[in-house]
Amino acid sequence: MTDEGQRFSGPAIGSIAIGGLLVFAGIKGYSLAQVTQDIIRGKSPLNETQALPIAGTPASALAAAGAGPVAAGSASSIAGDALRYKGAGYVWGGAPAQGTGHWDCSSFSNWVCGHDVGLPIPGIPAGEYTGSSHGPVTGEWMVWAGLTTVGHSGSVAQAGDLAVWQTHMGICLGPNSMISAQNPSSGTQVSAIDGFIPEILFIRRYTAAKAA
Repeated sequence: MTDEGQRFSGPAIGSIAIGGLLVFAGIKGYSLAQVTQDIIRGKSPLNETQALPIAGTPASALAAAGAGPVAAGSASSIAGDALRYKGAGYVWGGAPAQGTGHWDCSSFSNWVCGHDVGLPIPGIPAGEYTGSSHGPVTGEWMVWAGLTTVGHSGSVAQAGDLAVWQTHMGICLGPNSMISAQNPSSGTQVSAIDGFIPEILFIRRYTAAKAA
């Protein structure tokens, strides 16, 4: 097998773990089904366009986010901080410390939750995420014990929750409203949660916020 133009043999395809596919698709923002098909066909998934259908922007998004200064360390402050970045850019695999908008869907969430608000994020204790690296991806946010799944519909979302799919994630602003780093053309934008992408949705809440 050469270093360039690699093709996957049958046994190699059989050995690919679903977790690896989830991590790749999540960080890249691609359709998991398309990534799987490309690997089976021996194509590079990097040549695909991103598959994130963009839903409309709810008029209630700004009101749901709340106003006022962000209180460090509070899960309820996540939404207010995240909304400050509306209109910023998108960079796949970006390390946020390199500049505003230098993030994808999961590193945007890492930056807001872990850096700005100072909360723990998957694998990184509170206050220790600097944004110098990408950080945890969607698959890690989906299974991390620091969050509790509270439902599978945008209607149960509260400001500060995380909307997590297999290949995308965003920060909830309120019921059926989120902000996320969507793709290079749309950047970081507010959208509806339900119907955003045809995958199983997990609305996840910081455990401390749930207890409060």
